[in-house]
Amino acid sequence: MFPFRLATTSYIYPDRIVPNVIRLAPYFDEVELVLFESEGENNLPEEADICLLGEISLNQQLGFNVHLPIDIFLGDKKDETRYLACSAIKKVIRRTLPLNPSLYTLHLDLRDMTGQDHADIEGWKARITQSLEEIMGEGIEPNRISIENLDYPFSWIEDIIERFGLSICLDIGHILSYGQDLQNFFEKYLMATSIIHLHGFENGVDHLGIHTIEDTKMELILSCLRTFQGIVSIEVFSFDDLYRSLKVFEEKWR
Repeated sequence: MFPFRLATTSYIYPDRIVPNVIRLAPYFDEVELVLFESEGENNLPEEADICLLGEISLNQQLGFNVHLPIDIFLGDKKDETRYLACSAIKKVIRRTLPLNPSLYTLHLDLRDMTGQDHADIEGWKARITQSLEEIMGEGIEPNRISIENLDYPFSWIEDIIERFGLSICLDIGHILSYGQDLQNFFEKYLMATSIIHLHGFENGVDHLGIHTIEDTKMELILSCLRTFQGIVSIEVFSFDDLYRSLKVFEEKWR
């Protein structure tokens, strides 16, 4: 029905990853394995779960993409903090590699561990570059690492993305919630975008269904998706938001 691969997250139902994937597999091309937390084993699929996910992938012709942890700080001034961040990323990659994920989506957070934004942008970028060099040592093809746009100007990291040959994760919900220029993002970055995170934003609440997106913005989004051949992940975390999003999406697409 679409020129792109349709996906959603592994947290639609209040359950673990495998039961979610089993229920979602018949309806999607991919599932975004959301591994937001780096601490503890509960969020990281065990090896037995990876085997089960692999079987589901084969039987249902289902692909996976992985959202890497967001509670890590690759640009922190402390060597130990960056080391732990890189170790967490590499651990997730190694665990999920048997699933042959299409992409690994990564946040390059401007904050440090205390939650403060780094003032020295060039210093932060230098540390980010060092961390990425460590991560790329895992042998992952660079374009399988997609860098997600956050609250700071995306132009700050354009040179880093180009240097490593990384791809882009265009998060539309973030663009809307931070009051950024959606048209400009599409014009500048869609060609290098491998995955789009599609979700709404309303009254300070993010990751809502796309029924909350204004019609004019939704028309712009759909016009850009007509020829997009990457992945579109409806990045919501409840059945209600997913159901309403799919209903709106199908009606407006037709």
